Amino acid sequence: MQLSVRQKNAALLPLVRRATDCIVRQVSADPRYAADMRPDEFNDLIVGSISACGDSVRAMIDAHDRMYGTGSGEAFLLGPYLDVLPAAVVKQVRVRTPAR
Repeated sequence: MQLSVRQKNAALLPLVRRATDCIVRQVSADPRYAADMRPDEFNDLIVGSISACGDSVRAMIDAHDRMYGTGSGEAFLLGPYLDVLPAAVVKQVRVRTPAR
């Protein structure tokens, strides 16, 4: 049975959330994080967190590859996902982490 784009996106969404949640946890736990950081100052923290979240990021990439074709997962990670990730991380870290 062939899945619709809507069904594929619904199946992929929990994996995207899991990867993003991991990155948010890593950023908020980073000793370099401060509540008064500007959004553009989060980039190094996000980059540093990706390796610690490798399993969940890899699961997202692999699922994308299975649903949309080989190589699509990495393209998704480096394109649409990274395009929105900084804003999502900034928003979620500020909601989850009290000022220090």
